[in-house]
Amino acid sequence: MAGIKQEEISIVRSRADIVDIISHYIQVTRQGREYKALCPFHDDHDPSMSISPEKQIYKCFVCGSGGNVFTFVQNYEKISFPEAVGRVAELVGYRLSEAPEAYAEKTDPYKDQIYRALEEMISYSIYQLGMPEAADKKEYLKKRGMDDAVCRTFQIGWIPEGNGLSSFLKAKGYSDRILTEANISANRNGVLRDIFAGRITFPIHDRNGKPIGFSARTLDPSNPAKYINTTETPVFVKGEIVYNAHRARIPARREGRVYVCEGVTDVIAFYRGGIENAVCTLGTACTKQQIAILKNMAARIVFCYDGDHAGQAATYRAGKMALAAGCDIAIIRNDTGMDPDEIISRSGAEGLKELVSHEYAWPEFVIHWLYSSINPDNYLEKKDFVSKALAEISELKDEADRRYFTEEISRMSGIHVDFVPRKEAEPVLVKPVRNTVPKGSVQAEEQILAMMMNSREAVRMFTDELGFMNDRMHQHLAMLIVNAAGSGTRIDVPALIDETDDADMKNLIARLADSGIAFDPEVMAGVIRRVKITGLMAEAEAYKADLNTELSAKNRELILNQYSECLRELRRYIDEENRS
Repeated sequence: MAGIKQEEISIVRSRADIVDIISHYIQVTRQGREYKALCPFHDDHDPSMSISPEKQIYKCFVCGSGGNVFTFVQNYEKISFPEAVGRVAELVGYRLSEAPEAYAEKTDPYKDQIYRALEEMISYSIYQLGMPEAADKKEYLKKRGMDDAVCRTFQIGWIPEGNGLSSFLKAKGYSDRILTEANISANRNGVLRDIFAGRITFPIHDRNGKPIGFSARTLDPSNPAKYINTTETPVFVKGEIVYNAHRARIPARREGRVYVCEGVTDVIAFYRGGIENAVCTLGTACTKQQIAILKNMAARIVFCYDGDHAGQAATYRAGKMALAAGCDIAIIRNDTGMDPDEIISRSGAEGLKELVSHEYAWPEFVIHWLYSSINPDNYLEKKDFVSKALAEISELKDEADRRYFTEEISRMSGIHVDFVPRKEAEPVLVKPVRNTVPKGSVQAEEQILAMMMNSREAVRMFTDELGFMNDRMHQHLAMLIVNAAGSGTRIDVPALIDETDDADMKNLIARLADSGIAFDPEVMAGVIRRVKITGLMAEAEAYKADLNTELSAKNRELILNQYSECLRELRRYIDEENRS
């Protein structure tokens, strides 16, 4: 691969365990000799990604994505191959001789200008917060527990009244269009106005840590809009953003859970309480895109919304969405009437940790939530509660859970409820891998390739007895395998994956390597014969087409002889196939 030395790529690949690297990005669980995970490359509800530590490859049996450790990182982070090598090198502690940034793919220059303008705004706001004129703003933050260290971590700043920020950025060379597109400024009657003037600013970043927008608070009690957020821009799409995800990703993976709060200050309060794996959805209802981000951050999503009616309603909606996406969820019931920062102010960090240490299971939360929404003196409302609550717990897999919560519903409603067993899904019958000769040429070629990956003898049989594939991609892969055969008994599949830049080829290699098809000389002979038959049939059709054109007598006789020889050979192979 151009740029990074091939020897270094091999060293990084050999030092990287694919399970460890993928675990850095998503939650994986062991199942026998292999590992399973929810595939991050499609809307996966049941773990469909298989990770093989023996073969050092991954494969999704639903969307078809697959490859080695570099492929995963490249596709997950949407970066170039050299950058993926660099990421993996960092994770395994190997220092490349040259930084992979030098080989990074070109980015969108227009968006880059927006990112830079937002970075400049962060620097400007931090500087302004440090000025004597902002002493009352710093005092307010300190009263909320946000000291200088917290402000540095979250890059909290202040934008003074007026249009100083717009003037500053204009002087730095940013155009009116960039400043308005970034939602830093608004053009009013031909004059740029600071959108966040007179507000404390909390920068918002994407999952790679690039600034994309702001949440900003006013200290003016007469202003009805206490908080405002960046509107949609080329880099800021509200429903696709999880605040603090770039900082919380590693702690969430380490702790096995991610806490989801309502707002920015809640996340900061969690951080002050020593809980770094907290994020928020910026006060909006969760979207499917946000749930997908949360699902890939940790094995369990713990919702920590406010304990008031609105907060609990938001918990119910978000929980239903997360369950539909196949997430493991829990609920923190905050009955204190206080925000997380108020809890810390009164009880210290231990008070917040005590609160979040009591996780409630989804059925426990949902039953109490549904019951709180009815008039307990109205029989019809109680009956409706029973119906809705039973529908929720009927999906629970554990019989003990279903029995317990059925009794709880009876106790709360005063209506006797019989135990309702869970309706089991129809079992999925998985056909075992059979190492037999398929009828189709495409399947036959794939079987040859799978056996070639497992055995040098299969490679030898291919080169001696066939030497070609009818499918162009299969032919390319066969040549890669022949070249990579070397002196070992098996092909280095992760290295083979890096020999191509084609995503479909990478997926094909991963699928065939994980097919479980072992080398069998008799089967190999059969599939080679099947490929030859397909090739000869295509050749015969070509001769027929030539014979239907105007030819000289000499050329017609030559083609007739070739056609006859082709048909004799074709009949011989067909007869052999029928006898086998």
